[in-house]
Order: sequence, then C-alpha cells, then structure tokens
Amino acid sequence: MTEKSKKKDSAAVKDAVSFRLPGPLVKGLDDVDKLLASGNGDLNLDFADCTFISVDGLEWLEEMLLRAQSKGVNVTFSNVTPSVYKVFKVAHIDSVMGACGLPISGPVC
Repeated sequence: MTEKSKKKDSAAVKDAVSFRLPGPLVKGLDDVDKLLASGNGDLNLDFADCTFISVDGLEWLEEMLLRAQSKGVNVTFSNVTPSVYKVFKVAHIDSVMGACGLPISGPVC
C-alpha cells in the first residue's frame, strides 16, 4: 500500500461514523443496524475489543455489508485483532475482506 492510499484510507475512516464493537461478535448488533438505516454517511467498525467472532456474527457482517452496499454506504473495519483477522481470511467473504482492507482475489476452489 502506498503512502497516498494510506492517507486516503485514513481520511475515509475519519469522515465515517465510528462504532466500537463492545466485545466478541456473536450475533447482529442493533446499534450498527440503526446507524446504517439512518443513512448518515459511511461507517467504520472498530474491532479493538473484539477477540472472537462466531458464525452468526460473521453472517451478520456479510448481510450488513450487502445492505450498506445497496444504500451506497462505505463500511470499513479498523483495529481488527489477529484472531478475528484469521477468521476473515479463512471465511474468504469478499465484502468482509474488502471492508478489512484485504485484497479480494475472486473465487477460490
């Protein structure tokens, strides 16, 4: 990643509404769904306190990102912990990987 793209990504996070996940993500979060429904611009999810993510939490993230895309809302993830990062990589869900800043490589067989 170049310095120019790092600055651009940093600026996008600053302009977005930020929500810090309160801990392990084991189900959908009504507060995030409400923020997305309000249509108040882009959204940044801060994973600093999230050390675990369940299948239900991962499915909710995927669905939430699809809803955001349909509304034209850009969602980014920040401070993703190593354990959650591994889950994202193994799950290989393009929308989740994109929000995390990981490269999207297309379908994997």
